[in-house]
Amino acid sequence: MPATLLDFARVNDAVAATSKKLQKQSIFADYFRGLDEQDLRLAVRFAQGRAFAATDERVLSVGWSIASDALLPMLHIDASEYHNLVVRSGEIGEALAKVWAYRTAPSLTLREIACEFDDLSRVGSSAGKREILAGLFQRCAEAREAACLAKIIFHEMRSGAREGVLQAAIAQAFNQDLLQVRQAQFLVGDLDEVAVLAKRAALDTAAFRLFHPIQFMLASPQESAQLAAGALNGRTFFCEDKLDGIRAQVHKSGDRVAIYTRTMDRTDESFPDVVAELAKIPGDFLLDGEIVPYRDGRVLPFSHIQRRLGRKQLTSKVLKDNPAVFIAFDVLFLNGTLLVSCPLNSRREALVRLVAGNLLITDIAPVRTACEIEQAFDAARARRNEGIVLKDPDSFYAPGRRGQAWLKLKTHLPTFDCVVTAAEYGHGKRRNVLSDYTFGVWDRDAALPDARLVNIGKAYSGLTDSEIAQLTELFLKLSRDQSGRVRLVEPRVVLEIACDQIRKSTRHDGGYALRFPRIKRIRWDKLPEDADRLQRIAEIYQGTPNFARPAEHPDLPPSQLTLFG
Repeated sequence: MPATLLDFARVNDAVAATSKKLQKQSIFADYFRGLDEQDLRLAVRFAQGRAFAATDERVLSVGWSIASDALLPMLHIDASEYHNLVVRSGEIGEALAKVWAYRTAPSLTLREIACEFDDLSRVGSSAGKREILAGLFQRCAEAREAACLAKIIFHEMRSGAREGVLQAAIAQAFNQDLLQVRQAQFLVGDLDEVAVLAKRAALDTAAFRLFHPIQFMLASPQESAQLAAGALNGRTFFCEDKLDGIRAQVHKSGDRVAIYTRTMDRTDESFPDVVAELAKIPGDFLLDGEIVPYRDGRVLPFSHIQRRLGRKQLTSKVLKDNPAVFIAFDVLFLNGTLLVSCPLNSRREALVRLVAGNLLITDIAPVRTACEIEQAFDAARARRNEGIVLKDPDSFYAPGRRGQAWLKLKTHLPTFDCVVTAAEYGHGKRRNVLSDYTFGVWDRDAALPDARLVNIGKAYSGLTDSEIAQLTELFLKLSRDQSGRVRLVEPRVVLEIACDQIRKSTRHDGGYALRFPRIKRIRWDKLPEDADRLQRIAEIYQGTPNFARPAEHPDLPPSQLTLFG
């Protein structure tokens, strides 16, 4: 008998109800064990909050408006009450569960949902999507079915079952080795297909194929050259510049080229010139590297890359004004051979042979001591790059992991004190607390009668759960107005903010935007009028460490500014 949405919803709710990973794992394992291959694929896929397999590039293209228009006629509430309910619930799924009326309907199966998702991805009109959605939800007899369906559509399962739990559940369900499950997912890309291989006891047949993104190997941050040298423990590491761009993974076979980002999304359309250059390199390969804005041997400010992203049409002027290149630093697959288990120095040699002058690659230099690391760091910053990455030449490529094989060293700009002007409800486990804060600085001396706060950014990381709870209670008392999930608050709370770079922007009324802003601490010791002035932001923006500002050295020879020797 095909698996039903109701049974899947009950399993997902049971998983969400426990905080213990082993219990989550066992609940899913028991459920997966009883499914046939077709339903197993869908159950694993939907448990990840995916409408399609990880390597399937289709999307539902269903947003809040389309879903709300489809759902409201089925609910006995008006639009404003529905809107407020979703805001309070933190998601559409749990909001539906509170007002869903039982209806007589045949059991909706996972296979039927998958077929409707296929249709949703093909239909382009909003009216067509509304009709399909309405038909799906009308088949939901119970509240938990409607809630679970919405959770899958909007990628909001919130069961606490991350990828590792699902991998372990698959291994437990079919008595397979967990390491083999993980290795098979690395090779195949789709956990739902791995589950079927595990059911068949055929994990050893998993083979790598191009055009499914793999997780990137990550570097562990170091606070100083001295600490980094201590981690090296007398060993010699490769040192290369840490580039300020988009980490990217290039898959190529024949004339086909695909570029994936850290979020596993395709980004080819934003970089047709980069794709064209990569297509010229002979062979089949998988490269790891960075897309950076680049002209005349120099890396340009990151804002040039941002001007390409999200555009429906890239004009010749946009491409000319915002040139970009892919800079490679690793090769993971080459002409039928997977290289991730080869040491870095061997992969580097293969990379040099592959590109043979047809593609930019990072320069590397050996470093061992704190003095050598410090010198390399200063040179990288002089080239307007973020810092340096240190890599063990004997290391294998470990997807998705931070360890001591790769280390990164970069400095940040000075911190500054800002006043919170708005607080927003978060997502996931923070959906019921005000955890995202918009902040500003004074446009002039706060003592002047016409002084006002101008926003320069928004941050949501850096505080503990207890601090967020404390601020939520305070901001609810200080709330002056509410718009959706956002509450405008009285300017009472001061936060110390850190960021990587500052650039000019028209998005904020302060005229500046922060790159990777994060909260260092709550300044309970400071009054709002003690916060920084916009003039200080402008001074930091103009400072040498802020390489996000436009380059100001057009008279220097390219050799003094190039990334490559």
